Amino acid sequence: MAGVDLTTVKSLLGHKDIKMTLRYAHLAPHHTKRAVDILDSTINETPTIQKLYNQGVTG
Repeated sequence: MAGVDLTTVKSLLGHKDIKMTLRYAHLAPHHTKRAVDILDSTINETPTIQKLYNQGVTG
């Protein structure tokens, strides 16, 4: 959640399996939303939430 990827955390903690790291890596809902927003804006020229808002206002 501090911006470090889980593979690096796994390595730093000495975990042999990513499953152990994932056991302790609980993402807060706002971090999950932020990740989705980043991926959405990377894939789409106009973010999906903006498209939905525009459809609701105009259509």
